[in-house]
Amino acid sequence: MNKFLLSAIVGSSYLGLALVAPASIVVPGSSDPWLAGQPNGTTASSGDVAPAQSPVYAGSVSAGTTITWSATGLVYYAPGTPVDGPKGETGYLISDPAQNGIAGLNNVPVDGLVGLFLGPGVPSGSGPAALNFSTIGLTYTHLSPGVDQPFYMGDGSTESVIVPSGATRFYLGTVDGFGWYNNIGSFNVTLHTVGARVPDGGSAMVMLGVVFGVASFVRRKIS
Repeated sequence: MNKFLLSAIVGSSYLGLALVAPASIVVPGSSDPWLAGQPNGTTASSGDVAPAQSPVYAGSVSAGTTITWSATGLVYYAPGTPVDGPKGETGYLISDPAQNGIAGLNNVPVDGLVGLFLGPGVPSGSGPAALNFSTIGLTYTHLSPGVDQPFYMGDGSTESVIVPSGATRFYLGTVDGFGWYNNIGSFNVTLHTVGARVPDGGSAMVMLGVVFGVASFVRRKIS
């Protein structure tokens, strides 16, 4: 009986670790995807610099996993009043060039929500080919972007994406042509099937220590 109780406690603790995921992530309108994974001081998009305009690190990912989401909020690509939701201003499509080893992105609504998968290293080189959403469509149901290849997300009402091979990290940003630094507003994004926002194994090891410490304490108490 005591062993059963101990196993249940340890098992539930591990389950809690496995299921930890960001319930809601705030994505400022100033989040430039082309600064993802870049060191402080890196520049992009005619005036943006890391980390001030870096996109938001959304969590760890596992290749082959399907990610779904929901998003709300308003942003705007210039000073003023935020007016555009996560789908962006669908009457104003723009394209962004490749920068900092990250692919370009073609024909997406300004102010729309953007995602990006990275591997464990810093993006470099010319980057992969740009995704073209005049071909893909803005209301896709399943999308398989590559590593270092930004993609339009919208509000998640119909969309889902599959994590590519080699991806370990997920970032969120917004769409603009240049100068995200003066953008305003933010989105609230709820993700599913994304790991905890722990950039290395340190916090995980601390949590495991807590789990075993609690288990040891309970074992002594019930012995």
